[in-house]
Amino acid sequence: MSSRHPELAGSPPPNAFEVRDRIRWADSDPMGIVFYGAYIRLIGVAESEMFRACGLPVHEMRLRRGVWIPRKALHLEFHSAADLEEEVIVQAWFGRIGTTAITMRFEFYRAADRAHRASGSLTVVSVERDPMTPRPIPQDVRDLLARYAVQP
Repeated sequence: MSSRHPELAGSPPPNAFEVRDRIRWADSDPMGIVFYGAYIRLIGVAESEMFRACGLPVHEMRLRRGVWIPRKALHLEFHSAADLEEEVIVQAWFGRIGTTAITMRFEFYRAADRAHRASGSLTVVSVERDPMTPRPIPQDVRDLLARYAVQP
């Protein structure tokens, strides 16, 4: 199933990052079906691990490099329901790295058979910490993120 939302168009690139997780009790409703908010947790897991794989764990980005990236926009589209205890695969990549903003893309699948569960995107903006004003993404950070970026 493909998305109708332009922010979620396109398939994962060959260099997409991949992480596995599981739908936990806290992620599901009383019927054992994934609660929509669980995808925000899964996005956080995939984002953290993808940045770590690029050599930029949170403490490196924020504390050593002073790159703060608060959230600007989140889009989610659901394709099929995941169940409690289901193992999921999250594919993640940098769909766009602009001057100050980064848009990450996410595709969620059931691990057992790659049933497509959801699609999402998250846009963050690089800012100066105290005034919270946009700041260009440093070139060395951009270079590290290229590992999982869409190639032109």
